[in-house]
Amino acid sequence: MNFRRPSLEEPEINVISMVDIVLVLLLFFMVTTSFVHQSHLSMQLPKAQQAAAGEPKSPIVIDLAASGAVSIDHQTLSMRQLAARLKALAAKDPERVIVLRADRNATQQYVVDVLDAAQEAGLTRISFATLTSSH
Repeated sequence: MNFRRPSLEEPEINVISMVDIVLVLLLFFMVTTSFVHQSHLSMQLPKAQQAAAGEPKSPIVIDLAASGAVSIDHQTLSMRQLAARLKALAAKDPERVIVLRADRNATQQYVVDVLDAAQEAGLTRISFATLTSSH
């Protein structure tokens, strides 16, 4: 005699915990495979007794007014004089950086003329000075 009632619920497998385990394993394998790709390179880096300590180079600051007037170190120059001055500075150190402080109302042609003079002198590292907007 069976006094139990038949169960109306069907047995099921709890899938949620299995999905959690699969995701953890997937994450583990993704992380470890990225380390495997990086570790296959065997490199021997060179050693130095001291780090090369170069003197910080001051940039060449060029001011460009809206009227097209150009100055370096508060000395107003013509475009020819600017080109000659930049060539002289490039002969001493061709890796110096130029910081161009152009007026916002200066025409594009004036900026291009200064860039041409810098490129002609062999100075190609140019930065434009701007003001940060305070919001």
